[in-house]
Amino acid sequence: MRIRLLAVPVLMFALNVFAAKPITLEGGFQVSPLDEMPGREMTMDLFEGGPMTEEQKLKYMPGGKAPAAVYVFVVKAAGKTYLIDAGFGNAVKNKKVDPAKVDAIFITHAHGDHVGGLLKEDGTVNFPAAPVFISKPESDYWLDAKTEGDLQKNVAKAYGARYKTFSFGDTLAPGIVAIDATGHTPGHTAFLIGTGKKKMLIAGDFLHAAALQFPNPEECARFDIDRKKSVEMRKKLIQMCIDNGWMIAGIHIPGGFGTVKSNGKGGFEYTPHK
Repeated sequence: MRIRLLAVPVLMFALNVFAAKPITLEGGFQVSPLDEMPGREMTMDLFEGGPMTEEQKLKYMPGGKAPAAVYVFVVKAAGKTYLIDAGFGNAVKNKKVDPAKVDAIFITHAHGDHVGGLLKEDGTVNFPAAPVFISKPESDYWLDAKTEGDLQKNVAKAYGARYKTFSFGDTLAPGIVAIDATGHTPGHTAFLIGTGKKKMLIAGDFLHAAALQFPNPEECARFDIDRKKSVEMRKKLIQMCIDNGWMIAGIHIPGGFGTVKSNGKGGFEYTPHK
């Protein structure tokens, strides 16, 4: 299968990867977030076309900036090690992840800060044995000849038979279920982790600036391909976590994951895990 990706620069950062505090979920699932880009910020110019004025957004983004991150998540369960997204590859480069010990990689979507780390700088694979799983709608979208970019095409070619697709609702490993999170991209996926009541939804890029978008979920980043659907899905995924008592995680949320509740004003209040 040959898949194309919209050109997104894949940058290697000199910053060290650091780990937020891991958490153990019911069923023996340990989830460890690794930040590949400590100190990252989202700037206000990335959020245009929403209902808020610049002055209103500044109340949530002092100086026109909001703290952010680029996380990959290591999930360990039943003697297996899984990786949610591959980031830029710094987790491997800085030896926070041993690629030879990863049993499978699950991709939320095919932007460069999520799949760039699948390849080394010379274009060969970073993971010698692990299969790479991506949703079929996401795969089909980037396969379209009208979609520009070669990164995902190169990933698919390099991984060959280990490049695999899944459908929403599939159980990819015991206690790891693929959840429809489309909007940010046409096949954007969240992963529900755990087998007991205490679960975590790793929701990918359901938002980009937590300080702005949790309380104001109708604001979108320019990265969202379908803004209307992104807003609908952002609210839906957050509400799912509230209704079920799940923790929520995001690739760009400072700290990686936490809990969320309604703020009573049409938005949400997020509390990072400590």
